[in-house]
Amino acid sequence: MTSIGKPRSRKDLGVSLLYMAPAIILFTLFTFLPFIRATFLSFFIVDRNTFAPAKFFGLGYYARIFNLGSTALGDEYLRSIGTSFSFALMTVPASIVAALALAVLACVKVKYIETFRTIFTTSVAISIASAGVIWALIFSPDVKVTAWILELLRIRSSSLLTDASTALPALAFMTVWTGLGFNFIIMLAGIQAIPRELYESGRIDGANGWKTFRHITLPLLSPTLLFLTIISTISCFLAFTQFKVMIDSVGPNKSTEVFVYAIFNTFWMENNYGFASAMSIVLFAVLLVLSMLQFRFDKKVHYQ
Repeated sequence: MTSIGKPRSRKDLGVSLLYMAPAIILFTLFTFLPFIRATFLSFFIVDRNTFAPAKFFGLGYYARIFNLGSTALGDEYLRSIGTSFSFALMTVPASIVAALALAVLACVKVKYIETFRTIFTTSVAISIASAGVIWALIFSPDVKVTAWILELLRIRSSSLLTDASTALPALAFMTVWTGLGFNFIIMLAGIQAIPRELYESGRIDGANGWKTFRHITLPLLSPTLLFLTIISTISCFLAFTQFKVMIDSVGPNKSTEVFVYAIFNTFWMENNYGFASAMSIVLFAVLLVLSMLQFRFDKKVHYQ
């Protein structure tokens, strides 16, 4: 039996690799090789004209990012990492809660609920760049609602985007709105995948709406919640377009200088390719650690 099984398993492996070959080639060319190249360049001072390593610099760039060995450099890059964390904390929980609330609402059996489902998903059709332009106009004080909010918050500023205390929350709010359509679709699919028999059993046992949601919907929706939490966290740390379109700078008092924007400035404005590569590797490491920490909650996830 073993001798018969081995050739078959090898054949299946060959067929599988054949089907995966296009994806493997694309990932190799556009993900793995650039990552290896960036890791290599992060240890060198790179010539600005030839993109070739000019001088070995060791861990110097990494020490600069974490402000090690010298106080003269300041904590500029550590603050940008902190700003990215703040942006993620503002965005991820709000986007998950909003998508969950809309998905639960969309499951209510009322007339024209399909229309509301369509409305909830409209943000999927709008690119982040287009949404950035729209929300930049909305945040302008020329809009009466925005002017009222500025007056209510006692903010003496020409725009929500030009005040250090409101610029990052405004960008976070826009990001929540932009990702709401996708999160809603995934959340709704997760809720609809829960067997209806469980809800019927809960009603027979006397469970009301909240108990049903707490003990049936949330536990069985935990794989979807974990998935959305991880990808939302990653997308927040990689967010760049809205910062470029709506602010196009580090923001008031550098309040919106997230780490990705710092990488952009280092690479394109300062032409410091080795340093930008080191920053990219640090960002990869941060996302890897965060993803691993979030995957530890996999033990509490209820898979059917």
